[in-house]
Amino acid sequence: MIRNARIVDARAATPRAPVDIAIRSGRIEAIRPVSADAWAGSASIDVGGHFVVPGFVDLHVHLPPDSAVQEAILDRLVEHGVTTILNPGARVGSGIELRDRIAGAPPRMLTAGPIIERRDLSEASMDWAVLVETEAEARAEVRRQIASGVDFVKIYSGVSPDLAGVVVDEAALSGVPVIAHAGATSWTQAARAGVSMLVHSGYGTPMDEIVNLPNPASATDAEWYAGYADAPNGAAFRDLVELLKDRQVTVVPTLAITQAAGLGKDASLLPRFETHLAPETELPGWWPHGWETRHPQYGDDVGPEEAALLERVYWPGVLGIVRAFHEQGVRLGVGTDVGNAWITPGASFHYEMSLYADAGISPHSILSMATMGGAAALGLADSIGTVEVGKLADLVVLSVDPTRSIAATRTIEMVIAAGRVAARHR
Repeated sequence: MIRNARIVDARAATPRAPVDIAIRSGRIEAIRPVSADAWAGSASIDVGGHFVVPGFVDLHVHLPPDSAVQEAILDRLVEHGVTTILNPGARVGSGIELRDRIAGAPPRMLTAGPIIERRDLSEASMDWAVLVETEAEARAEVRRQIASGVDFVKIYSGVSPDLAGVVVDEAALSGVPVIAHAGATSWTQAARAGVSMLVHSGYGTPMDEIVNLPNPASATDAEWYAGYADAPNGAAFRDLVELLKDRQVTVVPTLAITQAAGLGKDASLLPRFETHLAPETELPGWWPHGWETRHPQYGDDVGPEEAALLERVYWPGVLGIVRAFHEQGVRLGVGTDVGNAWITPGASFHYEMSLYADAGISPHSILSMATMGGAAALGLADSIGTVEVGKLADLVVLSVDPTRSIAATRTIEMVIAAGRVAARHR
């Protein structure tokens, strides 16, 4: 039992009066007013009126095949309050094997299989992608992945609109949702096809459709970035928003990796990403060589003038689009893209939330996205995401009220996963 706790979750914008939370068999059995006598004989932890929030859900965590690295990353996630993750793209067999191996231990994991990509791209040698070209190949691969036990199917940036529709159609026959890192298929086309989740709202995705420029082919970098920043004021953006809402698509912006890749021209940003907290076992082969001085995905052809535009115009535009999505009612989740350089497991989740705050989103709304929003995106809203009777006891104890500042999510005292203490920080 957790005693003297002030619950904060998606259902209330302010902390509730202190309560006792009874837990049995990993689930919340009862929530009652604080009482010295009601739970006599029960093992209990008194949190002294501190704040209890649902466990966090990271919707974008890639894991390597090396088991020692996997364990180090998973431990870091749990220490930072992340009790559920989605691996949106894994090497053949590795995601499913890991999910099943850690079942019953935190973090809870859902997984896609290898990402489905178009055959004629340079990723042909990558073991995280399966390459298809025809409708028959796409359907066969989706059936193979579903038979293997995936929770999601993911398509990548080279997949055409027609093939995207085929993948969604085949997956829907088995009730399996589809994630898109879109590119050749626009967000509008992906949503119309029935994709459930779109990732990377400002990084490597086809957001050109919302930029209104008279002559796109001849537009300068400055004009493109200004158009991107102005996009929420245009009709194309409003149409996209209405479509995303109508189809109940979850958008996972991945702001931290967007900032790292877009602005990471040197090591000056490294302190923001707390790379010193990354597991040492992760770094030798998991983050590309040279990460200490520059982000590996920062463009080689970016000159000083464009670098300044990226920081002054593009980045505020990225934040503005996320703010507009939220204000206009698009479903947002929180995902980090762990696996990329600088995206430190666990710590990056809290940095990601701080960037939502930079976008002008309230702490309570961010907390809701990081908990209930993630649960809903995974189809787990009946089991996790809020602190309610009957739900799994995935709980994070904080010493500071997270409705006042999202930075309070870093004040973790204890992490409880399915009713068991998984991490202590005091």
